[in-house]
Amino acid sequence: MTVSAASAQDGAARTPLDVSALGARIRVTFADDLDDATVDAIRASWQGARLPFDETIEPDDTVPVSATLDPDQLAETLTVSVTLAALGRRSGEMLMFHACGVADPAGRVAAFVGPSGRGKTTLSRALGAEHGYVSDETIALSTDLSVEPYRKPLSVVRQGRPKEQLSPDAAGLKPVPDAPLVLTALVLITRDAEHPSPSIEQVSFPDAIAELAPQMSYLAELPRPLQTVAALCDRIGGVVRLTYPDASTVPPIVPQLLDHTRVHEEWEPAAVDGENPEYDLSAVSDAIRCGDRVVVLAQRWVHVLDGIAPTIWDSLRAGRGLDRIVEDVIAEFGRPDKGDPRELVLAAIDQLVDSGVLSRKA
Repeated sequence: MTVSAASAQDGAARTPLDVSALGARIRVTFADDLDDATVDAIRASWQGARLPFDETIEPDDTVPVSATLDPDQLAETLTVSVTLAALGRRSGEMLMFHACGVADPAGRVAAFVGPSGRGKTTLSRALGAEHGYVSDETIALSTDLSVEPYRKPLSVVRQGRPKEQLSPDAAGLKPVPDAPLVLTALVLITRDAEHPSPSIEQVSFPDAIAELAPQMSYLAELPRPLQTVAALCDRIGGVVRLTYPDASTVPPIVPQLLDHTRVHEEWEPAAVDGENPEYDLSAVSDAIRCGDRVVVLAQRWVHVLDGIAPTIWDSLRAGRGLDRIVEDVIAEFGRPDKGDPRELVLAAIDQLVDSGVLSRKA
C-alpha cells in the first residue's frame, strides 16, 4: 500500500503530545476534528515542557483536545486542564505554591508567591530573560526542597481576547540550568507602583504560613500540613516579602534574595492530644505553636491565634473543660484589672466557635 505525503503528515500531527508538568507525565491527545494549524500551534507553545513520546510509557493522566472552542480559547483551556491534571496527580505528595520561579546557574530557585492578578506572568518574563525560567504559575517541591520545573506556556493577557499561550523560547526566556533545582528562597510579592525601589523584609513564621496557605494547592492533603510548611520555612531560613514598583526592577536583586539572611524560629506541634469533655476539636487537622502564637488548620482554613487564645487552645487540646481553662489563663496572664476572667475566656472561645475552629458539645 502506498501512503500519500498528506495522509502521513496528518497521522504524525495526531500523535499525542507528552509534557512534563510538576514531575508528572501528562498526555495530550488530539481529536480528528482539529486542523493541523491548531495542533502545530499547541505543540509549539508546549515546547518548553515537551517529553519524547513513547507509546509504551503509561502517562500519569490524559487530557483530550477537540475542536469545541476556537483555537485561542482552546489553547488557554488546555493550559488550565494540564495544570489541574498535574496538581491532582501530585496531591498529597508535594508542596505546590501558586508562584512563578527562576533558578540561578547553581540550580538555586527563588519562588515568588502571590494570588492571581498579582503580576506573576509579567514578573516571570522579566526574571526569565536573565535567569533560568522554572514556571510562571506553580512551583512544586518535595520535602527535601527539590523542585520540579513546569516550563508551561506563558499565559499572556491580550485585550479583548483569550490569553496567548507563548512558549518560553518564543518569550525569550532562559532554560533551566543543568543542575538539580533546589528551593532556596520563598518570596511573598507585593507590587506597589509608588514604592521607590524593591525592598525585602523578613516575615514571621505564623504570618508567612497564614499568607502562604491560600496560595497552596492541596495543602490539607499533605501529611501534617502546617508542620510540613513550618519545617520548610525553617529549612530555607524563613520567608521574605518583596515589595517592588515594577517587574523590571526585580531581576537584579535575585542574587540578594537567594542569599537573604537566614532566620530560624522555634516552633513545635500543637495538635489535639485527645478528646475534650466540653468542646469538639475535630475540625482542626493540624496546629503548631510559634512563640506566643498558635497556627491552626481547621476545615481547610488557617487561623493565627494570639492574645489569650493560644493558652486556651493548649488547655482545650489537653482535654480541659471551661473551669480549668480559666485557671490556666489566670496562671499565664494574671487576673485582669477589669472584667470577669471567665467572661473574657468565654468571649475568646465564642470567637473560636464562630471561626469554625471548634464547636460546643451538646
